[in-house]
Amino acid sequence: MKVICEHCSLPFVVARVAPGRPVYCCSGCALAARVPVDAQGQFPINAALGTALTLAFVGFNQVLFWLLSVLLSRDPDALVNALRFGWASLGTGVAFWLVVAVTQWRLGARSSSDAVVLLLSGSGMVMALATGAPAHAAVANLVLAGWSLRGLRRKRPTVN
Repeated sequence: MKVICEHCSLPFVVARVAPGRPVYCCSGCALAARVPVDAQGQFPINAALGTALTLAFVGFNQVLFWLLSVLLSRDPDALVNALRFGWASLGTGVAFWLVVAVTQWRLGARSSSDAVVLLLSGSGMVMALATGAPAHAAVANLVLAGWSLRGLRRKRPTVN
């Protein structure tokens, strides 16, 4: 079914529309629609913004744990801690991926392209867990976050 995004007015295709719920082409548009900005560029602190900032903090910590793991792995006496930070990065990455996937689903960003990116990043996460490579998880989540937030750069069209 072809629908129009409530925020950016771009047409896109979804399998099913929930009656009475707004539809968004991506979670970035859903976030932008839920965080209003006034003429002076000020915006209120609300649940949507709090969730986005918390996810950004978790994603930052995932990368931080990974980098600490890399730095500590250079010291033979700190290999145990390097391994712990690597697993902390992987755990944080899985949590980030799961929250983004659930958030996208709940916000209605369910286009086929969203599903493909979610599947590809999920396979990257599975590969990271199977190989114990936090770098793969970080890349998978960076791709997912970039795709999920692409609607933030789009502006709501003005009606004259």
